[in-house]
Amino acid sequence: MRSRDLSYSCYTRFYGLVIPDFENFWDKLEDIDECLVNNGGCDHFCRNTVGSFECSCQKGYKLLTDERTCQDIDECSFERTCDHTCINYPGSFECLCHKGYTLYGLTHCGDIDECSISNGSCDYGCLNTMGSYECVCPPGKKLHWNKKDCVDSENSYTLSCGVPVQQGKAQQKHNATLPSCAGGQFPCTDNCQVTFVNLKCDSSKKKRRGRKSPSKEVSHITAEFEVEMKSEEVSDTCNIDCVRKRMEQKLQTAIKTLRKSINKQQFYIQFSGTEYEVAQKPAKATEGHEACSTGQVLQDGKCGQCSPGHYSSDGFKPCRVCPLGTYQPEPGRTLCFPCGGGLVTKYEGAVSFQDCETKVHCSPGHYYNSTTHRCIRCPVGTYQPEFGQNYCITCPGNTSTDFDGSTNVTHCKNQHCGGELGDYTGYIESPNYPGDYPANVECIWNINPPPKRRILIVVPEIFLPIEDECGDVLVMRKSASPTSITTYETCQTYERPIAFTSRSRKLWIQFKSNEGNSGKGFQVPYVTYDEDYQQLIEDIVRDGRLYASENHQEILKDKKLIKALFDVLAHPQNYFKYTAQESKEMFPRSFIKLLRSKVSRFLRPYK
Repeated sequence: MRSRDLSYSCYTRFYGLVIPDFENFWDKLEDIDECLVNNGGCDHFCRNTVGSFECSCQKGYKLLTDERTCQDIDECSFERTCDHTCINYPGSFECLCHKGYTLYGLTHCGDIDECSISNGSCDYGCLNTMGSYECVCPPGKKLHWNKKDCVDSENSYTLSCGVPVQQGKAQQKHNATLPSCAGGQFPCTDNCQVTFVNLKCDSSKKKRRGRKSPSKEVSHITAEFEVEMKSEEVSDTCNIDCVRKRMEQKLQTAIKTLRKSINKQQFYIQFSGTEYEVAQKPAKATEGHEACSTGQVLQDGKCGQCSPGHYSSDGFKPCRVCPLGTYQPEPGRTLCFPCGGGLVTKYEGAVSFQDCETKVHCSPGHYYNSTTHRCIRCPVGTYQPEFGQNYCITCPGNTSTDFDGSTNVTHCKNQHCGGELGDYTGYIESPNYPGDYPANVECIWNINPPPKRRILIVVPEIFLPIEDECGDVLVMRKSASPTSITTYETCQTYERPIAFTSRSRKLWIQFKSNEGNSGKGFQVPYVTYDEDYQQLIEDIVRDGRLYASENHQEILKDKKLIKALFDVLAHPQNYFKYTAQESKEMFPRSFIKLLRSKVSRFLRPYK
């Protein structure tokens, strides 16, 4: 009997029907393609099935419980999406890092080592800090107002907020003959010396007098001057009013200096009951020129710092052009950087090392060695994205590269094996996830549930390259012994989720990568549950209907829904936290129907 005759025989016996023209019967039965009419009512995609159809959504969207409507997934509402700042977009999201940090591994932020980038443009030494850096100077030099150049510190005052600073008498003494003070009884002499200066700082919120501006935080600097009187006949040689006037003149000079190097908009100093405003002196706006901004001074009717390619003794105009063989990429500097190795520049006023006429032109992933005049590959743990540079950038944070000669920060990868292992819920994560994992890495995790609890694992998706013969492997078994009971093992990419229970009470998990390939890897959550529910849990996860529908697959990828499911599985009493309405709003009807039938059969088997 032919196979089709056999099918016909069974079919007619089951239904008690006689169909004489069987050959033409199957041809006359046609499935209706619901997707042809208004896309089946689906927002995005419609897939026809035998006797029905199914809606699905674009990546970055999820299907609502009406199984028709697609809604944007707000990735920023998930835990651990971005290290710093997360911005949600329709169908996508973006991670941003705080100042002084850079993005790696798609979502992670690492400290930028500014000192690896041309020594932070520091004149002398550079000290990297978290989120920032500092330039330092050798003994006998002090840091210029631009915070990068080192200048002579002779005849300078050292003042620290809230810390008394004893000045040397050799520095304090002035030999110039001073004129008589107006209104004073005696002339000012050098018998009165300022030997102690103390600055105290505090801040408070208060309204500035005469202003209608709202309350704002105001900083106060209190300066205390201690005067040493040398003469025995103090009243004859040191008129206190005269000294005050003299110090006021000194203060005016100091204020002019502060105006040059000020970083903030303005602040106030109070001296002898008089309040002084220390702020950028506004320049009269001239045609084509606006008032000077903070940190600039008025010169010849124009205001500004020295532009890149130029320098001056104080960083302000008038400026000199950087000579041949040097360059300066920043404004307001007191020096130009030499190309080194006897190299010259194409022209005066060069602004970059790339203007130096090197013997060879280095490609990205390399740096120019001015001593050997060769291009050197950036070592492991560094990268260089540009042509013709003389440095490599150190990878951010605790990341490194797989190979030397890296050209992009995306090659910097965290080597740390990720995850959180809890008694009830937790997850394991490949290093650098969701960025590509590093080469030659090995991770070991051990999940040890509390007594009378078993482990349920969900693998939403896993990305392991298949170009080689299982070079990168994830394995889960009872112990480190290769012969112990194995629950799961894969060396491939699977974008379809799978859930399974552990074949052993404890799990030893290992992930290994070789030196050749890399991939996105995985983030695998797990939950421990009461072993009395073993039969129910296995019945659910082994049911093909749990994975047959794309909608059900997306549930196992939805971090919030998985968290809700695990919340109930770990602590069944939490089931009552969710109302029937909430469950309907979270899960599609088909999914709730699948679970309800199994739970009912498990709890009431004889009904």
